[in-house]
Amino acid sequence: LASGGIGMPALQAMLSRQVDEERQGQLQGSLAALTSLTSIVGPLLFTAIY
Repeated sequence: LASGGIGMPALQAMLSRQVDEERQGQLQGSLAALTSLTSIVGPLLFTAIY
């Protein structure tokens, strides 16, 4: 959790520098969708594992 608070903004910053202005919204939307999906799947997966 703590690394996500630092890691995700850093990842967004690094990736946004690699994408041109016209695709910034698509990139940020994709990252938000990925974050939401992992917030749902992660607990289910790790509950089953442990």
